Amino acid sequence: MSFQSPDKQRIADALGDISNLPNDMRMAVTNRLDESFQPVPKPNEGDWLGQHQERGQTMKSFEKKTSKAVPHGTYKTIFIQPIGSFDHPRAAKLDLILEFARIFFTGCEVELLPGIDFNSNMTNRDNGGTRQYLTGDIHTYLSQTRHKRNATHELLCVAVTMADIYPDESWNFVYGQARPLEGVGVYSFARLDPLFYHSTSAELLTTPLTEEHRVIMLRRCIKILLHEVGHLFGLNHCIYYVCLMNGANNEKEMDRQTLFLCPVCLHKLYSSLLFDVRHLYEAFANLCGKHGLKIEQTWYQHRLECLN
Repeated sequence: MSFQSPDKQRIADALGDISNLPNDMRMAVTNRLDESFQPVPKPNEGDWLGQHQERGQTMKSFEKKTSKAVPHGTYKTIFIQPIGSFDHPRAAKLDLILEFARIFFTGCEVELLPGIDFNSNMTNRDNGGTRQYLTGDIHTYLSQTRHKRNATHELLCVAVTMADIYPDESWNFVYGQARPLEGVGVYSFARLDPLFYHSTSAELLTTPLTEEHRVIMLRRCIKILLHEVGHLFGLNHCIYYVCLMNGANNEKEMDRQTLFLCPVCLHKLYSSLLFDVRHLYEAFANLCGKHGLKIEQTWYQHRLECLN
């Protein structure tokens, strides 16, 4: 069955009861939506929704989901575990990416761990000359080493790597993958460089990073991290609007994903984190402006106007 974009009534049903939300949050999820949120376009054959049947996750189904992270007591820290070398002239700065995550997941601590190397227990393969690592073995490593981190503070742990990754032998690659039951995930920078499909590894090392490519890579890296952590907070793929939580099979779909949540997904995340949406939007807009993400800065500034 081909994907049909949800109508307004179905979206309203998915949004759920908003009567008890603070005024700013009610405005964020209801006011002038047509100005800020676009419907999901009809997928092509190779697109995510062309290959995966997604029913959509309503607020009610989200609330019933047991495998989701909810900060409680001292368990508020999202650990980020780098794996493998990040000594690459075109790599986005991890510290900067985490600044965005700290704002987006307000109420949580985001801590960068010391880097580690891949080990012999992490299955890998050669895929057309590209070394790839199996996501499941990375998930297992993160789960088995939880006791070495601050277990009384850990809410989630996400690995990041410059290496390419894959979820099983039937897949060519994956941008990232979460394992919500264990509170772990992994995502890869490997395919986020605009030159990945047009240059060899050696050529990438010697090609200067232009400002245009810096912005594209920064935007993509932030998206993938926020998307994967979003899954660990219980958010499934979104079908209601073009959104951060849309599934992506290719570069075009990844670039269409936004650096913001649609009203349905925002309501879900708010129910777990109880953030001040005005403060979140202001801080995120400022950080976007500081680092050249002008499209996102303009979007967040406009949504701030819609809260009034």
